[in-house]
Amino acid sequence: MCTRTIRINDTLIEQVRPNFPDDEALQTWMEQQLEAALIQFATEKRSVPPCSYTDEEMYAIVKQRLQSLGEGTAQLVDGDEVFAQIKSRYGFKA
Repeated sequence: MCTRTIRINDTLIEQVRPNFPDDEALQTWMEQQLEAALIQFATEKRSVPPCSYTDEEMYAIVKQRLQSLGEGTAQLVDGDEVFAQIKSRYGFKA
């Protein structure tokens, strides 16, 4: 097990301190919360698929989109639709 130093707002700690019988209980709870967050983060990172475009493919896509902007034929896609497509294609919420 490793030891790290983290900084937490003193006022915030004082607000939650009454919920714990002593500093050791608060410390244990904070360690558990951080460990759970790290586990979730590590799991999410492993499940994210890699980018499905090569550099050349992405260059062609951007070039085409810039061209359509210049020609005035570009269409605006609603932000909610973009996020829905990201979730559908890559399996995660953006």
